[in-house]
Amino acid sequence: MKLSLVIPTYNEKENIQKLIKKIQEEFKENEIDGEIIVVDDNSPDGTGKILEEIKNIKIIHRKGKLGLSSAVLDGWKLADGNVLGVMDADLSHPTEKIKELFWTIEKGEADFTIGSRYIKGGKIEGWNLKRKLMSKSATLLARVYTKVKDPMTGFFMIKRDCIKNKEISPKGFKILLELIIKADYKKIKEIPITFINRVEGKSKAGTKEILYYIKNLVGYLPYKKNVIKEFFKFAIVGGIGMIINILILYLLTEKVGIYYMLSATISFIVAMTSNFVLNKVWTFKENIKLNAGKKYMQFGLVSISALIINLVFLYLFTEIFGIYYIISQILAIGFALIINFLGNKIWTFSK
Repeated sequence: MKLSLVIPTYNEKENIQKLIKKIQEEFKENEIDGEIIVVDDNSPDGTGKILEEIKNIKIIHRKGKLGLSSAVLDGWKLADGNVLGVMDADLSHPTEKIKELFWTIEKGEADFTIGSRYIKGGKIEGWNLKRKLMSKSATLLARVYTKVKDPMTGFFMIKRDCIKNKEISPKGFKILLELIIKADYKKIKEIPITFINRVEGKSKAGTKEILYYIKNLVGYLPYKKNVIKEFFKFAIVGGIGMIINILILYLLTEKVGIYYMLSATISFIVAMTSNFVLNKVWTFKENIKLNAGKKYMQFGLVSISALIINLVFLYLFTEIFGIYYIISQILAIGFALIINFLGNKIWTFSK
């Protein structure tokens, strides 16, 4: 097999020569028949001019900053390889792992390999707390669609045949998740890497890219119809739980004479237990005996968190934005329902 490795660039003059030299050395030392394709978005720092001085690479000069994902796709259009790869230009990804990602595919052990920061043996060096939280949050949201531990990495390889006749069109700087959802592959394998934060240049991540990512997540729902089905089942179970909660609260308080605060606590626990059982068996189709105790505790924690979120949004909508409290509660319930569903799908019922 031949490897075509695409490197998107925008203002990477400090890094690109070092990176290409390292990649070419890896190709030679490991007898990899590889080509390097650099796609530059008209970098104002002169990256494009530096590229013209480097031998044995393919270069695409684009008219402006059109985005990392589209740069990857443009590079692949020019590729000759059976295996298509991507890595960042900022020296964050370890070039010594190229051979492992490529040979895993070459040997038939996988059709799709990912340089993962979040499996055992992988790690990140040099990120501040904000960057770590952003990455972890994005990764958690992606768990609705895949069990891959690091679907946000920019270092991966895939057989060309896996994306043949597939419409791949993500916005922003993350393309991997879309490939995981849309590509035809039998086996995907994550390989641990150490990600080192860039030393030179600036990160391209920003608010615009976050908005693109959220838009992409919503756009992937039609490809995962089971997620939509699970959400509606979860909502129905929530409605049943609400009826159970109110009914038990009324009976215990009005008919049995129990203090209403104690009645509310008991009714909440009974309704939550009912919701847990129905969601486990019906919504997420799990065996009722599978880690029942542990999962019940997780379900309870997510439920309480969703309740707190409900109250926070209720206060914000009513007190800050001046919305009528009944409307505020409806909106708050909607937000809490989404958080409750995501939390339980990603954590409690992830299997």
